[in-house]
Amino acid sequence: MVKSTSQRTGEVDIVRSSDYFNRTVEVLRRLETYGYQVAYYILQDEDLAMDATKIVLLALAQEDTLYNLPVAVQRDLMKKKIIKQSILLKYEVLSA
Repeated sequence: MVKSTSQRTGEVDIVRSSDYFNRTVEVLRRLETYGYQVAYYILQDEDLAMDATKIVLLALAQEDTLYNLPVAVQRDLMKKKIIKQSILLKYEVLSA
């Protein structure tokens, strides 16, 4: 009986994990285009804008509560991080 309880708990954990993953991916997809637009506006370079967007999306994926935040807060967080990353990339390009 204990074994089935462990298996059941494991199944629930897997469902929770996949639900968390799916929600996070949904949020990241929603933010991807917005982030790219902001990055491109700053960088005026498609490749650099894609790089900045990838870096920020990976960072946002690490945020545990991202999908629980209101959409406006998610966009603000993306905007803040993408501006910072874009400026860093621009600085690296200009310094090279």
